[in-house]
Amino acid sequence: MSSRPDLTGFPKPVRSFATRLFKQEATAVPDSPATASWSTRLLLFLLIGDLLFVIVHLVLVFTPLPASNAFYLDVDGGYAEWFQYLKLVGIVWLLATLVRGQRQPLYVVWLALFAFLLLDDALRIHETVGLWLANVIGPPPLMGLRPRDLGELLFAGLVALFLLTALVVAYQRSDGHARRFAQSLILALLALGFVGVGLDMLEQMVTAWPTLHELLVALEDGGELIVVSVIVWLVYRQTEEVNGWTAVQVRAGVQTMATGLALLAVCTAVFIYLQYATPALVGNDGYYHAKMGLLVRQQGLTPTPPQLPLTILNEAEFYNHHLLYHLYLALFAQTDPALDGGLVLTQQVKAATAILAALPFLAIWWLLRGQGVRAAVLWTLALFALSSAFLYRLSMTRAQSASLLVLVLALHWLFQGKYRWLLLLGALYVWLYDAFPLLLVISGLYFVALFVTERRLVWPVLVYPALGIGIGLIANPYFPQNLIFIGRHLLPKLWDAADIPVGNEWYPYDTWVLLENAGLALGLFLLTLLLLNWHGRRLDARTLTLFLLATLFGLMLFRARRFVEYFPAFVLLFAAVSLSPLEGEWMPARPFRRYVVGAGLALLLLLPAVYTVRTGRAAVAGSAPADRYAAAALWLKAYSPPGSMVFQTDWDDFTRLFFYNSENVYTVGLDPTYLSLQDMDLYTQWVQITRGEIPQPSTTIHERFNNAAYVFSDLNHDAFLREAAKDPGLQELYRDDYAVIFAVQPINR
Repeated sequence: MSSRPDLTGFPKPVRSFATRLFKQEATAVPDSPATASWSTRLLLFLLIGDLLFVIVHLVLVFTPLPASNAFYLDVDGGYAEWFQYLKLVGIVWLLATLVRGQRQPLYVVWLALFAFLLLDDALRIHETVGLWLANVIGPPPLMGLRPRDLGELLFAGLVALFLLTALVVAYQRSDGHARRFAQSLILALLALGFVGVGLDMLEQMVTAWPTLHELLVALEDGGELIVVSVIVWLVYRQTEEVNGWTAVQVRAGVQTMATGLALLAVCTAVFIYLQYATPALVGNDGYYHAKMGLLVRQQGLTPTPPQLPLTILNEAEFYNHHLLYHLYLALFAQTDPALDGGLVLTQQVKAATAILAALPFLAIWWLLRGQGVRAAVLWTLALFALSSAFLYRLSMTRAQSASLLVLVLALHWLFQGKYRWLLLLGALYVWLYDAFPLLLVISGLYFVALFVTERRLVWPVLVYPALGIGIGLIANPYFPQNLIFIGRHLLPKLWDAADIPVGNEWYPYDTWVLLENAGLALGLFLLTLLLLNWHGRRLDARTLTLFLLATLFGLMLFRARRFVEYFPAFVLLFAAVSLSPLEGEWMPARPFRRYVVGAGLALLLLLPAVYTVRTGRAAVAGSAPADRYAAAALWLKAYSPPGSMVFQTDWDDFTRLFFYNSENVYTVGLDPTYLSLQDMDLYTQWVQITRGEIPQPSTTIHERFNNAAYVFSDLNHDAFLREAAKDPGLQELYRDDYAVIFAVQPINR
């Protein structure tokens, strides 16, 4: 009896498409019939998830049940949208596997297409470009469609034309197997275009009929979910067949993926526990990054720069050295702080921070697993026990989590001999964070370790990351300003940090505080060295590299406390890789006893981990209130003309002011050296004014600081406030529990 459904009466393209799918089902990997069940399970799991989202949406729309907006299908950043993101990420990963295994041009085109769709879904590229096209062309409304809808249609048509051209060329240069896959995928994409574009346009035409409109919303967004699930299934089956995956391989892959996802979930939960010890962002710089993420989402890769015209971050020289990080935050940042006082944006960015902080832990597990380390999951979780300051730093809305992730991935690929990946990693690191020279440090130490232990000069270890960094510097939206900024920003940190007071993170810990914050990491480092010497084990290239890295970051930690964000991680890697061979000698031979010993070690680890996590949470809970300057900054936004210069008495206040009000111009922000490097005399005068050393400061503020119209000060600058009270040129306009604002109206002396 045939298992194929009766398709009589269906249109010919549908019959052809279904016949091709069932033929694949029958012929895929004949030596391993169990693999078909894996693809079926995958498709059923995805479709059940899609239908649940659709049902929940319809129930919430047509009943009075209360629920979070995140459960609706058409809400940006909702649960359904994130489910779609995961599927698109899976498609991109599977296509990358296809490209790697089979160098067929069609696979390359499909990879580029779905990578674009992922970015478009996350960053709303078609909406942004559609609005821009509508403003440039100015089409009149047509059939109930707004000009921006017509702009989106035009953009979709241009993308489709480019795709069609690339597909025609690639189709002629690919084999028959890739062509048959392309035919199935094209039909699926036509279905996606119908529900994503056609139904969306229809939905805009029937807004006057609420019930019909809501049904079309469910049909459009639910249809997109279902079609993308089918595409995942198609791509999976093609990858499975082309790469010759067996049932055993698939089962092992599923188990590995399940372990990784479980570990990621646990680590994310811990960082959420840390993150939500306070409603505020941890530290000060996170407010700047949150707002920049929102601006990238609204304006694209090169948004309006922060208004700091007196510093090296002035509009002509501005370089966003966290561009890739801001692009990541743009996936989450959706709500302007001016609408609700920053409450929603703060929470959105806190979620992004918790997820990103967990990713280096996943990368560490992947590295340890690749090196054959026993109990790699347990070693990874042990990182939570080593340093509360490490957990605190990763809980900041800053790029250090992403930086650690990059360095761990670099080590993994170095140890695996996959040096070409460092080319891409180097380019991305430049766009991510100005700590990219650390990639050359890691590669250089591995190069030295290979020579010392194996007497080999492996030049690709140095060449690929250097080329990647060079590409990232040159192929950059801010070239050549980025080169100038890097020199002016990094060099003073290396040699002149003592001359200009900067953030506390650039100064060393006191000895006792260092022991409190990193004592367990230091102890593990010394214990590892002791055990290695006791057993007389000779260091190989891997362990020597990790030893050198742990030592280097330890020395850097003694110089500046900010490097606690790296030191514990590399100490743990050194200990795990070095001591793993010794575990076979210590652990009992019988499986039951091994499990008992492993469980005992896990319980022993739990005590310091709980203490460290709770200490880190207490540190996070001590963060300054999220709304410290909200009222004052929003008052400035409401009552000062856009573009007015605001003189601040503390450079640290800029981030919160910018978070709430990016329309004003500010004196100094992010780093005091940015002002001193641009004009040292002006910086000196700014310091003197803020310390109350210049009488009647309004005249100097007005004349030397771009005709500053307002002064913003916290209430801790007592000397300045005393001078301001005596200055008739400073008129107090606003005061609350945190700040005071003056109008600058200088009186001629």
